Amino acid sequence: MAKHINHERGTLAAISDALPKLKGSAQKVAHYIVNSPRETINLTITELGARAGVSEASIVRFAQSLGYSGFHALKIGLAEDLVSPMLLVHEDLTPDDDLASAVQKAMTAGMRSLEDTIRILEMPVVERAVQALCAAEHIEIFASGNSIPLAMDLNFRLTKIGLHSRFSIDPTVQEMFASLARPEDVAVGISHTGSSKDTVYALELAKQRGARTIAITNHSDSPLTRHGDFCLFTSTRVSHFREEEMASNLATLALIETLYVGICVQRSDASVQAASQTMRATRHRKY
Repeated sequence: MAKHINHERGTLAAISDALPKLKGSAQKVAHYIVNSPRETINLTITELGARAGVSEASIVRFAQSLGYSGFHALKIGLAEDLVSPMLLVHEDLTPDDDLASAVQKAMTAGMRSLEDTIRILEMPVVERAVQALCAAEHIEIFASGNSIPLAMDLNFRLTKIGLHSRFSIDPTVQEMFASLARPEDVAVGISHTGSSKDTVYALELAKQRGARTIAITNHSDSPLTRHGDFCLFTSTRVSHFREEEMASNLATLALIETLYVGICVQRSDASVQAASQTMRATRHRKY
């Protein structure tokens, strides 16, 4: 199928038009999407593959045959066909909301994500992740896109209490770090969707090198979790358009805070001493 397909009629129409010409895996993907378009926009690529009975690579090829960069871009196009444009701003907003209602909805979504994340948090997994971080020679952190600020926060906190942590926003450098990981190290991958290619690849590479791995994501059935020895999950409602919603970031920050506090408790004297040293070294930066 040509890659210059006209999408003016919409993604769903483009898939329906192409369906009679498709065969094999592409036909299975198209059938599922046409029959369950609203459900599709809430699925990860792994979940869609399981339901349609095809591989993730087949889904990517199908999306690219329609002119999209991948499944995520196809989902955005599909969602634009099906939902109100106001949802580009926030999932709960309606055209009739005033400012006060909009602010309340945004705050409520954030609080709900924290409450839901606390409810599903598995403390034994948290404890093992904390122990691994405390014992690590080096900690490598991987993230891309909207997860970069979250990775920077984790790196800052770990460095502050004396752990040997590092993070680069450059995916090539992340891959270099991953390729040099050792069994004494721990690698942390952060991705809301769990489907960020760069993050998944870096965590997989670090695991192949023998490092213990921690996956932080909102999706239990996602490519990232395949490479996590310890998987920590947030619980936020899936956004059709915006991975960068405040609610998802708040929940991930809460998990990062959980790890940080756990480490401080586990190695209290060393953490306090390091925090004191780093605070003294940087206090000249404040008035």
